[in-house]
Amino acid sequence: MSELDTKQRVLVAFYTEYQKDLPNMGEVTAEAVGMSQNKFAMAIKKLENEGLLTGGKYAKGDSVFTDFVMVTNYGLAYVEEKLEIQPTMSAGEKTKEVTKKAGLWGYNELKDFAVKVTAEMLKG
Repeated sequence: MSELDTKQRVLVAFYTEYQKDLPNMGEVTAEAVGMSQNKFAMAIKKLENEGLLTGGKYAKGDSVFTDFVMVTNYGLAYVEEKLEIQPTMSAGEKTKEVTKKAGLWGYNELKDFAVKVTAEMLKG
């Protein structure tokens, strides 16, 4: 298992948010994943082009609105294969795996985001 590139970090953040019963994709921001707005927007455009995400809304410059972004079936399978997550795991187990793997790779922003999502899921 290799480290994540910029696009993969963005995809994993959306995957993690998706695990909630009521995901708020607007929570996935450039700041939340620890990158510049222009890298974040370009990563989303590329992920959409590759069929891993849908629903990004763009404005002039590097603005991207993520409220309607969804991870495609292909995107879900991609993350689970990349992070060696079993598709049959519960949503809570999946977010714990993301937290663990992000921590091992030193992606503190992604780890913090996954911890936040896990805590929100536990609240119900």
